[in-house]
Amino acid sequence: MTTPLILTSPSSAPPRSAKNAPALLFLLTVLWSWALVICSTFWSHDDNYSYGFIVPFLVVIYLWRRWGIQPESFWKEISENTGLEKCWHPALIALPALALFPIEVYRNEYHQSGIVLWFINGAAVGGTLTALAWVGGVRLLRLSLFPLLLFLTAVPWPDRIAHPLQQSLMIGVAQVVAEILLWLGIPVETMSGAVLKLSRGAVGIVEACSGIRSLQSGLMLSLAIGELLLLTPIQRLGLTCVTTFFALISNLIRTLILCWIMEKSGSEAVDKAHDWVGNSAMYSFYLAIWVVGKKFSKGSLAGDQWPSGSGAKWGSRFGALRWDRVPDLRPLLGIVMACLIGAHTWYWILARQALPQTIPYFTARLETGSGVQKIPFNEQAWRQLKAHSGESLKLTSASAPLGFVEAYHLFWKPSPESKLALGHRPDSCMPGSGWKQVGGVQKTNIVIDGIDLTFHVFRFERADINILQLWGVWRNGKPIELSYSAGYTPNPEVYRPWPTDRHLLGVELVSCLIAFPPNTQEPSIDFGAQSLSKLFHYRQSP
Repeated sequence: MTTPLILTSPSSAPPRSAKNAPALLFLLTVLWSWALVICSTFWSHDDNYSYGFIVPFLVVIYLWRRWGIQPESFWKEISENTGLEKCWHPALIALPALALFPIEVYRNEYHQSGIVLWFINGAAVGGTLTALAWVGGVRLLRLSLFPLLLFLTAVPWPDRIAHPLQQSLMIGVAQVVAEILLWLGIPVETMSGAVLKLSRGAVGIVEACSGIRSLQSGLMLSLAIGELLLLTPIQRLGLTCVTTFFALISNLIRTLILCWIMEKSGSEAVDKAHDWVGNSAMYSFYLAIWVVGKKFSKGSLAGDQWPSGSGAKWGSRFGALRWDRVPDLRPLLGIVMACLIGAHTWYWILARQALPQTIPYFTARLETGSGVQKIPFNEQAWRQLKAHSGESLKLTSASAPLGFVEAYHLFWKPSPESKLALGHRPDSCMPGSGWKQVGGVQKTNIVIDGIDLTFHVFRFERADINILQLWGVWRNGKPIELSYSAGYTPNPEVYRPWPTDRHLLGVELVSCLIAFPPNTQEPSIDFGAQSLSKLFHYRQSP
């Protein structure tokens, strides 16, 4: 019978103390709760990261497995001579925690900042790895490294990485599919970069169809399968490379099938087939990753290793950890709690005082004879916008270069979605659809129903058409000041390191687009202003 490992050393050695262990465990609980609460919002509201809910469970399972299959000699060595020395003064460890207050404020103000999200989740993962180095040394840190890093696959990518990649994938998929259709003898024209015009209609490739969802979830799955099957490092790298290739190919096939259906049966058939084609491509992609992973592991029994043992045996393993090496973390824990509680207490007070906009101030002029009609929103685009209300409009006008003016109106109530509203800007969305921005951004004031409103003027062009766009965004009826001088940025507003009520308020967005042929005179801003006054009513009271 194996003698259980115990926390105390032989009598010749000084007794070990675990007095700092409770502060360490409580601190890790706070960090992981913070990370999970933040990420779960994205997992719930962003389809690209919906797979994130399963990742924490995989982390726990893989840690349990790796720890459980280690021999007793591993834990004996940890008990005797491993672990970092207690060499840091508590005050030095605690000082970096002062940064948590502005970080939590920044997260609440903007929500979509990938850099802040990665810092918070990095703190949870890094703090856990540091704790493991204290209590178990380098061997335990190495053993636990991969399962803990796997959690980072569920953290949203920073917009500065995800956004350009998403746009490139959209345009790339459209170009490749267009070439394939031409090879097959199907006439097709690439419009707006990511819109394919066929003889019976157009197929648009929006963000959700870019393939980035397959790429992100596929990378997580390939890493998870590699760990499940205990593949070698080379096999895991190969599986990841194959997964990246499969992600691109599956999305090309999906888009090609939808274009084929459009050409043969029209837009109604595409609408009916869209979801099942997408789901079939996605699940086939996941199945292919599993098949390749099993192929790589063929002939190996490594994936069959699973831990066994009673609760007492696990108790002896935890008892073998060098808890006496943990430094005094009480000052660090105190600052962390003070920062988080202080920030949210401030926000609680602001929430009691805020008077958020809960209904849109703009409404469409749909009266008989107005020349304004509602047109259907692109279903995929609407799901991506996640607005609480809105409409797409068309104004028939003999004065417009093409005989009509298009517009859209969106409103977000105070919510996680309203924090993401500023990401849907012309300088971000239009280039992603193949438009080239021309010149700088102007500011202009337009009067609607006697109210002076601030709009921004954008100009875009492509080979066959140009656009003058008047675009405005407001929070609780007040214009949001944005800077376009530095190009696209996911957080265009000025950051202040103290809490404000901006994320507690509603966001409203209005845009008017006037298309005109190339090499013709551009419509005047005054004509755009007149069109907006014909398209919308505006009032700030019910």
